[in-house]
Order: sequence, then C-alpha cells, then structure tokens
Amino acid sequence: MGRFRIGHAAHPDWRMAADLALAQVLAQTADPAFAADANLGILYASPAFAPELDRLVETLRERSGVQDWVGAIGHGVCAADTEYPDEPALAMMLASLPDDGYQLFSGRRRALDGDERAADGALRSHTALVHADPSTPQLQEMVADLAARTATGYLFGGLVSADAGGYSQVAGETLSGGLSGVILSAAVPLRSRVTQGCAPLAGEHVISECSSHFICALDGRPALDVLLSDLDVPERARTSRDGDEILRSLPSERLREGLFVGLSPGDADRGVGFGDYLVRNVVGIDPQNRLVAVAATPSEGDRVVFCTRDQQAARRDLIRICTELRGEIEDESLQVKGALYHSCVARGAQLFGAPGAELELIRHNLGDVPLIGFHASGEIARDRIYGYTGVLTLFV
Repeated sequence: MGRFRIGHAAHPDWRMAADLALAQVLAQTADPAFAADANLGILYASPAFAPELDRLVETLRERSGVQDWVGAIGHGVCAADTEYPDEPALAMMLASLPDDGYQLFSGRRRALDGDERAADGALRSHTALVHADPSTPQLQEMVADLAARTATGYLFGGLVSADAGGYSQVAGETLSGGLSGVILSAAVPLRSRVTQGCAPLAGEHVISECSSHFICALDGRPALDVLLSDLDVPERARTSRDGDEILRSLPSERLREGLFVGLSPGDADRGVGFGDYLVRNVVGIDPQNRLVAVAATPSEGDRVVFCTRDQQAARRDLIRICTELRGEIEDESLQVKGALYHSCVARGAQLFGAPGAELELIRHNLGDVPLIGFHASGEIARDRIYGYTGVLTLFV
C-alpha cells in the first residue's frame, strides 16, 4: 500500500479551507507513491471551525468518498512542515487500512476488548488513537481503563480544545465529551515515541511522604529544602520561614520558563532519558511546614525531578526520538505511510522559537512523511496523560 494522502489549508471560511485541502488530497491520487483508495479519514481543525464541525465532516465525507472519519478540534493544527497556531485552519489525512483493521469508538460506540480477533486472527484491539475532552471527570482513570482493554496497553492522541463552542470530536459522528477515536488491530503496525519539552534542574529524588497535592518529604528530607538545594539557593534563604525572602532568592534566569516537577511511578520502566516523566506545574510552597504543592496527586515511592521548559533540551529530545524511529524503520526495512503528531499547546513556536520549527526538525530527521497533527491540552501516550510533550506516531 502507498503513502497516505494529506491536505491542509487556512481560510476564515471553512468551505474554502475544505476546498483547498480536498484539492490537495484528490490531486495526490495521480501520484503512484500515494494510496489511491482510502477508508479512514482523520481531521484536525482549529476552534474557529467548531461551530460548523458537523457540516465540515459531512462535506469531506461526500467529496472524498471516505465514510469513516475521526478527529478533533485542537488549539491549533499542523501538517507536513506547516503550523497553524492562531488562524482558522484544518488538516486532513486519508488513510488506507485493512477493512477489519480498525473500528471507531466513542461514548456511543463500544470499544473492542483486547482479546477479540479479526478473520485473519489478528487481535482487533491492539492499540488506539484517542481524542479526549479535558473537562471529563476521572479522565486519567478512563484513559487507563481503555489502555487496559487493548492488547498492548498503548494509546496515542491528545486532549481536545473544548471551549470554542460546538462539537469538539469526531468518531463517525460529531460529538463532545469523554473519549473517542479509533481502535486499531495488530494488522495496522505502528511505531511511536514521546518527546519531552522540559529539562531537569538537578537530580532525581524519591517521595518519602506526601498528602493530597503536597509533597512533604523527598529522600527523607523536607521537600522544600530539597527543592531549594536543587536550585542552589543561598543557605540563609534556604532555611528561611519567610516566603518572600525565599521567592526573592530563586534563580530567576534558570526559571524564566517556569518551574515544574516530573513525576514517575517508582516501579516504572525508566526508558530513555527524561521520557517517562509526567510533567506538572509546581503551584506553591509552604515555608512553615516545608512543603511543595504540585498540580498532581503524587504517591509515596514516586520518582521526582524538578525541571523547567528548555528549548535546546526539547530540540535534542525531538531529534533523539526521530533518530530512534528512523533506525527502526531502516533496520526493519519499513516504509512510513503516514504520521500523526500530538504536541502540547505550550510547544510549537512558543518553545522552538518560530512557527513550523518543530515540524522542520521532524522533517529533517525523519524525511518527507505525510504528517498531520494538532496542539493539545495534554498528550496521551501509553495509559497516561502527559504535558509539555509531543507524541509522534508512524503508520508503517
């Protein structure tokens, strides 16, 4: 099978954007490098198109001939080497998959269990592309439950923009809330990686005491003392109970991009570098009780690294995952048919310095692969919801 066809365009009128994108995918049918037939459409669109999402999907269905569509409203969209962060735009992909190799799911469509098999014996619930509403109660638990129902435990996707009005997700129909997407069988081979946008400020610690959103102790020491030591705060301020004095002593240059904490279960696979950490904001300190408050609910035994957003570290890590993927592709003599990239809304031009710079790194290190994606409120990989990351997934 050939490469997947993609089209993308920016225009204030959704009809014109659809016309421009459709012209691109239809023109690619004349190129033998691309698959002439397709049975699954993937659509990502800007918030400006949310009120007309149902009409947009119906137009794409009629004009492309592809009946099954999944997709989402993102904070911005991207395709190939072009990023559309702040303008009405859409990106679409027409994928050619085995007919029994996928199944759409949503709150109104049951997701397959991991032990169901297709006619060829392939596990039908191998992995899944997932789009999720960030306002959904117990979202992390729902993601973990869905992952547990797949054979690999691996999901990929992102949290949609759900505050633009109208629908925010597509899974055969337009809808809002909960999880939706497409279950993929073992007959749809993938390769995927997570890339971080943060860099550690010091070494790793283990939570020895915590309560709710507070980290009380790290490595048996008061958590605030450990944080201030990691930041090389002068000794006088490090032992102070005066919150203003502590804040004045923080190294503003090192923290100009914010202060975060990376969390990972103590028994998790350490993976490569910083890749397995969930990055969350440090939201406050308690100088009297020497606590650190974080935007998460940590557990005793979790591994912790204090970190900050860092452009150079993000560039290096994105190059790393592209290099790893390229190595697998070459070693196994694979062909990349298409790619999806779900990147945090805080990345893109904000982190990499210019619109499209992140995509250009992927293109330079992985080649000219058909790629679309969106800027997410959180990124889904494996059974977890990440932040400040990018999730790059290849259909091979």
